[in-house]
Amino acid sequence: MAAMTDPGNALALYQQAFAAGVIPLQPCRLDPSLLMAVDHPNGKKRFSYMRFTGTKMTALVMFAQDGMEEGGPIFNIGYAVDDCARGRGLAQSTLVAALAELEHGLKGANVPVLNVEAVINIDHIVSQRVAATIFPDAPKPIIDSGSGLPALHYYRSILLNAPRA
Repeated sequence: MAAMTDPGNALALYQQAFAAGVIPLQPCRLDPSLLMAVDHPNGKKRFSYMRFTGTKMTALVMFAQDGMEEGGPIFNIGYAVDDCARGRGLAQSTLVAALAELEHGLKGANVPVLNVEAVINIDHIVSQRVAATIFPDAPKPIIDSGSGLPALHYYRSILLNAPRA
């Protein structure tokens, strides 16, 4: 049976690409200590938000676009913290800050609604606690389509720009 996608692998790849100078980063608007990059893997937009300690990437939050719903984009969320920085609340604080940045940017682009989702292994309690910081509703139990493993599906719609009457 295949394993579920591990955002920790992406953190390691991003760290290598950053060290090689391949990823152009820019400071975020609301939290300049948070850096971001935008790319289009597979033709779909991905926003990546990173925290660093010196030149070491310590946290990564990715929002990968996966369709549209209710007039707004759906983003799959992935997040990871480097082993050396775990246990300090960095995943939660970076996830909250990254979501605020994404909301701010999309609101400025007159996007009406932002839909975010995460699929987390049912056994990964730490990731579930992190997800609970931005997903107010209880997750739904599912079987992950990629791995066939039991997982929890978190989903939230965030109204950004109310329709004008």
